[in-house]
Amino acid sequence: YDILFFWVARMIMLGVELTGKVPFPVVYLHGLVRDANNQKMSKSKGNVIDPTTLISSHGADALRFSLLTGVTPGQDMCLSSKEVESASHFANKIWNIGRLVAMMLE
Repeated sequence: YDILFFWVARMIMLGVELTGKVPFPVVYLHGLVRDANNQKMSKSKGNVIDPTTLISSHGADALRFSLLTGVTPGQDMCLSSKEVESASHFANKIWNIGRLVAMMLE
């Protein structure tokens, strides 16, 4: 986390130096993505979940939904294939409801 403050400060200073304006008025940061054991995901630790594997097994919408709903602002999130699978089931229910409504409107 430490480096984020300095990265944002550097980008603001560089933007002001080059353009005379602050490049962005607000900065939004998210927490870390952690594994099921609450450990920071890291390639060196070998606990990273490959998103392409999750997408091929559960779909991109399920991954997006689990990433968007799996965390509250300012907090870290734990991501596992179980959460993505649950999001996939939810997305299928929404899809089926949409199909049912579309059929009823025809």
